Amino acid sequence: MRHLNKYQRRVCCKRYCLFTYTLIAILTLISLPIAADSTDIHENAGTRAMTFLKIGVGAEAMSMGESQVAATDDLYASYWNPAGLTRLQKPQLALMHNEWFAGINHEFVGFALPIGSIGTVGFSSSYLSFGELQGRDREGNETTIFRPYDLALILSYARSFGDNLAFGTNAKFLREQIADETGTGIAFDFGVLYTFPGTPLALGFNAQHLGPRVKFIEEAFGLPVTFRFGGAYKLWNDAFTLTTDIIRPSDNDIEIGIGAGYTIGNILQLRTGYKYKIGGNDLGAISGLASGFGLTLRQFQIDYALVPFGVLGLTHRFSLVANF
Repeated sequence: MRHLNKYQRRVCCKRYCLFTYTLIAILTLISLPIAADSTDIHENAGTRAMTFLKIGVGAEAMSMGESQVAATDDLYASYWNPAGLTRLQKPQLALMHNEWFAGINHEFVGFALPIGSIGTVGFSSSYLSFGELQGRDREGNETTIFRPYDLALILSYARSFGDNLAFGTNAKFLREQIADETGTGIAFDFGVLYTFPGTPLALGFNAQHLGPRVKFIEEAFGLPVTFRFGGAYKLWNDAFTLTTDIIRPSDNDIEIGIGAGYTIGNILQLRTGYKYKIGGNDLGAISGLASGFGLTLRQFQIDYALVPFGVLGLTHRFSLVANF
Protein backbone atom coordinates (compact mmCIF):
# COMPACT_ATOMS: atom_id res chain seq x y z
CA MET A 1 0.00 0.00 0.00
CA ARG A 2 3.03 2.29 -0.24
CA HIS A 3 1.85 3.75 -3.54
CA LEU A 4 -1.49 4.83 -1.99
CA ASN A 5 -1.91 8.28 -0.51
CA LYS A 6 -3.07 8.85 3.07
CA TYR A 7 -6.76 9.20 2.13
CA GLN A 8 -6.72 6.01 0.04
CA ARG A 9 -5.06 4.06 2.85
CA ARG A 10 -7.69 5.29 5.28
CA VAL A 11 -10.52 4.22 2.96
CA CYS A 12 -8.93 0.79 2.47
CA CYS A 13 -8.51 0.41 6.24
CA LYS A 14 -12.14 1.29 6.88
CA ARG A 15 -13.31 -1.15 4.20
CA TYR A 16 -11.14 -3.87 5.71
CA CYS A 17 -12.51 -3.26 9.22
CA LEU A 18 -16.09 -3.15 7.95
CA PHE A 19 -15.46 -6.46 6.18
CA THR A 20 -13.98 -7.91 9.39
CA TYR A 21 -16.97 -6.88 11.49
CA THR A 22 -19.43 -8.06 8.84
CA LEU A 23 -17.68 -11.43 8.74
CA ILE A 24 -17.92 -11.74 12.54
CA ALA A 25 -21.63 -10.89 12.41
CA ILE A 26 -22.33 -13.36 9.59
CA LEU A 27 -20.46 -16.18 11.33
CA THR A 28 -22.38 -15.38 14.49
CA LEU A 29 -25.75 -15.51 12.76
CA ILE A 30 -25.15 -18.69 10.76
CA SER A 31 -24.02 -20.46 13.92
CA LEU A 32 -27.55 -20.24 15.34
CA PRO A 33 -29.13 -23.68 15.04
CA ILE A 34 -32.61 -24.20 13.69
CA ALA A 35 -33.87 -25.75 16.92
CA ALA A 36 -34.59 -22.43 18.58
CA ASP A 37 -36.75 -23.84 21.37
CA SER A 38 -34.76 -26.88 22.42
CA THR A 39 -34.91 -27.49 26.17
CA ASP A 40 -31.77 -29.59 26.58
CA ILE A 41 -30.09 -28.94 29.92
CA HIS A 42 -26.34 -28.43 30.02
CA GLU A 43 -24.43 -31.03 32.04
CA ASN A 44 -22.93 -28.33 34.29
CA ALA A 45 -26.19 -26.48 34.93
CA GLY A 46 -26.78 -25.91 38.63
CA THR A 47 -23.23 -26.82 39.64
CA ARG A 48 -21.87 -23.30 40.26
CA ALA A 49 -21.97 -20.96 43.22
CA MET A 50 -22.61 -17.21 43.09
CA THR A 51 -24.61 -17.48 39.86
CA PHE A 52 -25.94 -13.96 40.43
CA LEU A 53 -22.62 -12.83 38.93
CA LYS A 54 -24.04 -13.78 35.53
CA ILE A 55 -26.73 -11.08 35.75
CA GLY A 56 -25.72 -8.12 33.61
CA VAL A 57 -25.86 -4.50 34.70
CA GLY A 58 -26.86 -1.29 32.94
CA ALA A 59 -30.03 -0.81 30.91
CA GLU A 60 -28.10 0.14 27.77
CA ALA A 61 -26.23 -3.16 27.67
CA MET A 62 -29.29 -5.26 28.47
CA SER A 63 -31.35 -3.63 25.72
CA MET A 64 -28.66 -4.53 23.15
CA GLY A 65 -28.64 -8.26 23.74
CA GLU A 66 -25.89 -8.03 26.38
CA SER A 67 -23.35 -7.49 23.58
CA GLN A 68 -21.12 -4.85 25.15
CA VAL A 69 -17.63 -6.30 25.58
CA ALA A 70 -16.24 -4.02 22.84
CA ALA A 71 -18.76 -1.16 23.04
CA THR A 72 -18.96 -0.40 26.77
CA ASP A 73 -17.79 3.12 27.59
CA ASP A 74 -19.22 4.01 31.00
CA LEU A 75 -18.98 2.74 34.56
CA TYR A 76 -20.98 -0.39 33.70
CA ALA A 77 -17.82 -1.48 31.90
CA SER A 78 -16.75 -2.82 35.28
CA TYR A 79 -19.05 -5.74 34.46
CA TRP A 80 -18.88 -6.09 30.67
CA ASN A 81 -15.19 -5.33 30.18
CA PRO A 82 -13.16 -3.43 32.80
CA ALA A 83 -10.80 -2.23 30.05
CA GLY A 84 -13.68 -0.03 28.86
CA LEU A 85 -13.26 2.14 31.96
CA THR A 86 -10.37 3.83 30.13
CA ARG A 87 -12.99 5.52 27.93
CA LEU A 88 -14.23 7.62 30.85
CA GLN A 89 -13.23 11.26 30.52
CA LYS A 90 -14.61 12.47 33.85
CA PRO A 91 -15.47 11.09 37.30
CA GLN A 92 -18.67 9.10 36.99
CA LEU A 93 -21.43 7.76 39.22
CA ALA A 94 -23.71 4.92 38.10
CA LEU A 95 -26.95 3.60 39.60
CA MET A 96 -29.18 0.76 38.39
CA HIS A 97 -32.43 -0.82 39.53
CA ASN A 98 -33.56 -4.10 38.01
CA GLU A 99 -37.22 -4.93 38.66
CA TRP A 100 -37.35 -8.69 38.23
CA PHE A 101 -40.18 -11.11 38.98
CA ALA A 102 -41.48 -12.75 42.19
CA GLY A 103 -40.23 -9.85 44.31
CA ILE A 104 -36.60 -10.26 43.21
CA ASN A 105 -34.65 -7.00 42.77
CA HIS A 106 -31.14 -6.35 41.52
CA GLU A 107 -29.29 -3.14 42.42
CA PHE A 108 -25.97 -1.73 41.26
CA VAL A 109 -24.08 1.36 42.39
CA GLY A 110 -20.59 2.45 41.46
CA PHE A 111 -18.12 5.32 41.16
CA ALA A 112 -15.08 5.64 38.89
CA LEU A 113 -12.30 8.20 38.71
CA PRO A 114 -9.89 8.73 35.79
CA ILE A 115 -6.41 9.66 37.09
CA GLY A 116 -4.54 10.83 34.01
CA SER A 117 -1.77 8.54 32.82
CA ILE A 118 -2.11 6.37 35.94
CA GLY A 119 -5.38 4.93 34.66
CA THR A 120 -8.94 4.70 35.93
CA VAL A 121 -9.97 3.30 39.30
CA GLY A 122 -13.48 2.37 40.34
CA PHE A 123 -15.52 0.87 43.12
CA SER A 124 -18.94 -0.69 42.73
CA SER A 125 -21.35 -3.10 44.35
CA SER A 126 -23.98 -5.48 43.00
CA TYR A 127 -26.80 -6.62 45.28
CA LEU A 128 -29.50 -9.20 44.55
CA SER A 129 -32.37 -9.50 47.03
CA PHE A 130 -35.12 -12.12 47.07
CA GLY A 131 -37.53 -10.40 49.43
CA GLU A 132 -39.03 -12.23 52.38
CA LEU A 133 -39.33 -16.02 52.32
CA GLN A 134 -41.09 -18.27 54.78
CA GLY A 135 -38.81 -20.84 56.36
CA ARG A 136 -40.02 -24.38 56.99
CA ASP A 137 -38.61 -27.37 58.81
CA ARG A 138 -38.32 -30.91 57.44
CA GLU A 139 -41.93 -31.65 58.41
CA GLY A 140 -43.18 -28.60 56.53
CA ASN A 141 -43.96 -26.54 59.60
CA GLU A 142 -43.39 -22.79 59.39
CA THR A 143 -40.29 -21.43 61.08
CA THR A 144 -38.80 -17.95 60.78
CA ILE A 145 -39.00 -15.54 57.87
CA PHE A 146 -35.64 -14.96 56.20
CA ARG A 147 -34.30 -12.64 53.51
CA PRO A 148 -31.72 -14.29 51.23
CA TYR A 149 -29.35 -12.09 49.26
CA ASP A 150 -26.21 -12.06 47.12
CA LEU A 151 -23.57 -9.33 47.27
CA ALA A 152 -20.47 -8.44 45.27
CA LEU A 153 -18.08 -5.63 46.22
CA ILE A 154 -15.91 -4.76 43.22
CA LEU A 155 -12.62 -2.88 42.96
CA SER A 156 -11.68 -1.98 39.35
CA TYR A 157 -8.58 -0.68 37.62
CA ALA A 158 -7.99 0.03 33.93
CA ARG A 159 -5.16 1.57 31.94
CA SER A 160 -4.53 2.46 28.30
CA PHE A 161 -1.34 1.57 26.47
CA GLY A 162 -1.18 4.01 23.58
CA ASP A 163 -4.27 5.21 21.77
CA ASN A 164 -5.67 1.84 20.78
CA LEU A 165 -4.99 -0.78 23.44
CA ALA A 166 -6.40 -0.98 26.98
CA PHE A 167 -6.41 -3.49 29.81
CA GLY A 168 -8.63 -3.71 32.87
CA THR A 169 -9.18 -5.91 35.88
CA ASN A 170 -11.62 -6.39 38.75
CA ALA A 171 -11.13 -7.86 42.22
CA LYS A 172 -14.41 -8.96 43.82
CA PHE A 173 -15.47 -9.94 47.30
CA LEU A 174 -18.53 -12.20 47.21
CA ARG A 175 -21.12 -13.08 49.82
CA GLU A 176 -24.24 -15.22 49.62
CA GLN A 177 -26.67 -15.75 52.48
CA ILE A 178 -29.69 -18.06 52.75
CA ALA A 179 -31.30 -18.10 56.20
CA ASP A 180 -28.48 -18.90 58.64
CA GLU A 181 -26.11 -20.27 56.00
CA THR A 182 -23.45 -18.04 54.45
CA GLY A 183 -20.88 -18.48 51.70
CA THR A 184 -18.06 -16.07 50.89
CA GLY A 185 -15.43 -15.96 48.18
CA ILE A 186 -13.26 -13.86 45.90
CA ALA A 187 -13.16 -13.57 42.13
CA PHE A 188 -11.28 -11.70 39.42
CA ASP A 189 -12.00 -10.39 35.91
CA PHE A 190 -9.45 -9.59 33.20
CA GLY A 191 -10.41 -7.58 30.12
CA VAL A 192 -8.71 -6.22 27.02
CA LEU A 193 -9.97 -3.74 24.44
CA TYR A 194 -8.47 -2.88 21.07
CA THR A 195 -9.63 -0.15 18.70
CA PHE A 196 -8.32 -0.32 15.15
CA PRO A 197 -6.43 2.90 14.27
CA GLY A 198 -8.40 5.33 12.13
CA THR A 199 -11.49 3.12 12.05
CA PRO A 200 -14.73 2.73 14.04
CA LEU A 201 -14.09 -0.97 14.75
CA ALA A 202 -13.24 -2.24 18.23
CA LEU A 203 -12.73 -5.75 19.57
CA GLY A 204 -12.95 -6.80 23.21
CA PHE A 205 -12.35 -9.82 25.42
CA ASN A 206 -13.25 -10.39 29.07
CA ALA A 207 -12.55 -13.38 31.33
CA GLN A 208 -15.05 -13.16 34.19
CA HIS A 209 -15.48 -14.67 37.66
CA LEU A 210 -12.12 -16.41 37.94
CA GLY A 211 -11.37 -17.63 41.45
CA PRO A 212 -11.28 -20.45 43.98
CA ARG A 213 -14.23 -22.66 44.82
CA VAL A 214 -16.77 -21.35 47.32
CA LYS A 215 -17.85 -23.50 50.26
CA PHE A 216 -21.55 -23.35 51.08
CA ILE A 217 -22.83 -25.45 54.01
CA GLU A 218 -20.75 -28.65 53.59
CA GLU A 219 -19.84 -28.62 49.90
CA ALA A 220 -17.60 -26.42 47.74
CA PHE A 221 -18.73 -25.18 44.34
CA GLY A 222 -16.87 -23.54 41.47
CA LEU A 223 -17.65 -20.04 40.25
CA PRO A 224 -19.59 -19.38 37.00
CA VAL A 225 -16.45 -18.62 34.94
CA THR A 226 -17.42 -16.87 31.71
CA PHE A 227 -15.49 -15.77 28.63
CA ARG A 228 -16.73 -12.97 26.37
CA PHE A 229 -15.42 -11.97 22.96
CA GLY A 230 -17.01 -9.47 20.64
CA GLY A 231 -16.87 -6.51 18.32
CA ALA A 232 -18.47 -3.10 17.94
CA TYR A 233 -18.72 -1.01 14.78
CA LYS A 234 -19.94 2.59 14.59
CA LEU A 235 -21.35 4.37 11.55
CA TRP A 236 -22.60 7.84 10.61
CA ASN A 237 -20.35 9.81 12.98
CA ASP A 238 -20.98 7.32 15.79
CA ALA A 239 -24.76 7.77 15.57
CA PHE A 240 -25.35 4.10 14.70
CA THR A 241 -23.70 1.24 16.61
CA LEU A 242 -23.65 -2.47 15.81
CA THR A 243 -22.45 -4.98 18.40
CA THR A 244 -21.82 -8.72 18.55
CA ASP A 245 -20.70 -10.84 21.51
CA ILE A 246 -19.93 -14.54 21.83
CA ILE A 247 -20.35 -15.69 25.44
CA ARG A 248 -18.96 -18.96 26.81
CA PRO A 249 -20.16 -19.74 30.35
CA SER A 250 -18.73 -22.73 32.21
CA ASP A 251 -22.16 -23.96 33.30
CA ASN A 252 -24.19 -23.59 30.14
CA ASP A 253 -24.09 -23.59 26.35
CA ILE A 254 -22.51 -20.85 24.25
CA GLU A 255 -24.61 -17.70 23.96
CA ILE A 256 -24.55 -15.12 21.19
CA GLY A 257 -25.68 -11.54 21.61
CA ILE A 258 -26.29 -8.99 18.88
CA GLY A 259 -27.38 -5.39 19.28
CA ALA A 260 -28.00 -2.13 17.50
CA GLY A 261 -28.35 1.42 18.76
CA TYR A 262 -29.22 4.68 17.02
CA THR A 263 -28.76 8.17 18.47
CA ILE A 264 -31.06 11.02 17.42
CA GLY A 265 -29.85 14.58 17.92
CA ASN A 266 -27.31 13.60 20.59
CA ILE A 267 -30.25 13.34 23.00
CA LEU A 268 -32.38 10.25 22.32
CA GLN A 269 -31.00 6.74 21.87
CA LEU A 270 -33.09 3.85 20.52
CA ARG A 271 -31.79 0.32 21.07
CA THR A 272 -32.67 -3.30 20.41
CA GLY A 273 -30.92 -6.63 20.67
CA TYR A 274 -31.21 -10.38 20.94
CA LYS A 275 -29.35 -13.00 22.98
CA TYR A 276 -29.51 -16.60 21.81
CA LYS A 277 -28.25 -19.72 23.54
CA ILE A 278 -26.94 -22.46 21.29
CA GLY A 279 -29.48 -25.27 21.62
CA GLY A 280 -32.34 -22.90 22.35
CA ASN A 281 -33.27 -20.35 25.00
CA ASP A 282 -34.57 -22.05 28.15
CA LEU A 283 -37.64 -19.80 28.38
CA GLY A 284 -38.44 -19.76 24.66
CA ALA A 285 -37.13 -17.79 21.71
CA ILE A 286 -38.84 -14.55 22.73
CA SER A 287 -36.94 -14.48 26.03
CA GLY A 288 -33.79 -13.42 24.18
CA LEU A 289 -35.38 -10.28 22.76
CA ALA A 290 -34.66 -6.89 24.33
CA SER A 291 -35.31 -3.23 23.59
CA GLY A 292 -34.94 0.11 25.26
CA PHE A 293 -34.09 3.77 25.00
CA GLY A 294 -31.86 6.39 26.57
CA LEU A 295 -31.91 10.13 27.20
CA THR A 296 -28.87 12.39 27.48
CA LEU A 297 -29.62 15.46 29.60
CA ARG A 298 -26.53 17.58 30.20
CA GLN A 299 -24.20 15.50 32.35
CA PHE A 300 -26.81 12.78 32.97
CA GLN A 301 -27.56 9.64 30.98
CA ILE A 302 -30.86 7.90 31.78
CA ASP A 303 -31.57 4.47 30.29
CA TYR A 304 -34.40 1.95 30.28
CA ALA A 305 -34.51 -1.66 29.08
CA LEU A 306 -37.41 -4.06 28.61
CA VAL A 307 -36.39 -7.73 28.63
CA PRO A 308 -39.01 -10.53 28.34
CA PHE A 309 -38.48 -13.70 30.37
CA GLY A 310 -40.95 -16.01 28.64
CA VAL A 311 -43.69 -17.33 30.92
CA LEU A 312 -42.10 -15.50 33.87
CA GLY A 313 -43.15 -12.16 32.39
CA LEU A 314 -41.40 -8.90 31.59
CA THR A 315 -38.47 -7.39 33.45
CA HIS A 316 -37.63 -3.70 33.65
CA ARG A 317 -34.22 -2.12 34.16
CA PHE A 318 -33.56 1.53 34.92
CA SER A 319 -30.08 2.98 35.08
CA LEU A 320 -28.47 6.37 35.54
CA VAL A 321 -25.00 7.68 34.78
CA ALA A 322 -23.84 11.06 36.10
CA ASN A 323 -20.62 12.75 34.95
CA PHE A 324 -18.86 15.27 37.19
